[in-house]
Amino acid sequence: MTRRPVGAVAAIVGAVALTASSAVAQTAPPAAQEPAPVFRASADVVSVEASVRRDRRPVTGLTTADFELLDNGVPQQITNLIYEKLPIDVTVVLDVSASVTGAVLDELRRALRQLRSDLGPQDRLRLLTFNMSVRRVADFDAPAATVDSALASLTGGGSSAVFDSLAVALVSPVAAGRRQLIVLFSDGQDSSSISDADTLLDVARRTAPTVAVVLSSTSRQRPAALLRTASALGSATVGDLADQIANETGGFVAAVAPGENITSTFRRVLDQFRTSYILYFTPSGVERVGNHTIEVRVKRAKVEIRSRRGYVWR
Repeated sequence: MTRRPVGAVAAIVGAVALTASSAVAQTAPPAAQEPAPVFRASADVVSVEASVRRDRRPVTGLTTADFELLDNGVPQQITNLIYEKLPIDVTVVLDVSASVTGAVLDELRRALRQLRSDLGPQDRLRLLTFNMSVRRVADFDAPAATVDSALASLTGGGSSAVFDSLAVALVSPVAAGRRQLIVLFSDGQDSSSISDADTLLDVARRTAPTVAVVLSSTSRQRPAALLRTASALGSATVGDLADQIANETGGFVAAVAPGENITSTFRRVLDQFRTSYILYFTPSGVERVGNHTIEVRVKRAKVEIRSRRGYVWR
């Protein structure tokens, strides 16, 4: 059940990965590596993460009997459920273009140091930065001193390749048995990517990580890309595209106005991701190949459910 970009998507993502590889550390995986399978627990088992909250607090103690899961509209039997047991890989993708400077950079450094301290002993942190190019400045196995040095050396400048940077993070190989969270911090407006919004959304659907988008501005109505394309999402706004990516991957969007605390926002993102259930099922009564739409329900009143909208079986 391998998930991989196909056709035009593969060509564009390949070009993006090659662009990024020239700027990342020598330990970076080669661009030719395939992204890991989405949801795969075994040859036939699909896993879906679901956040269940009431009044902004996690609802704990649920069992498989409390959930309903539909695959392409067909009810499925949930065979297993886990909660807060798997280690987490957090990839933070930071916009360091000309729009992110001064006090914002200082606050980002504080937020990342706090995020690192909030991780459990088995959790890992990776840091990517971008302006017109993508750089992996600290990988998962980097010592604390390397991360501190990377944070201290952050500077802002240049244009912003938001789409390319998030695509690179999404297609990076992932380790089995670990949950994957990507936190993108940006003003959300792309000005120099090779890929377009439609390609990015397709990659998000075909890859494993959950994406949380932290916008550095409340101006959600600006165009998502300064370089307009003829694609379906060519005229999308920053807010609309961020919402679509978050919804497709089971994440969420948080806007941070000037002067607001980025640290508390990052902590909230991690908490919401950590306190999610992972549901396992073997698709039954549906065609295996192609796009699948998922709907997760909980037999409890007044709860908010956030989960991935679907997956692609190949």
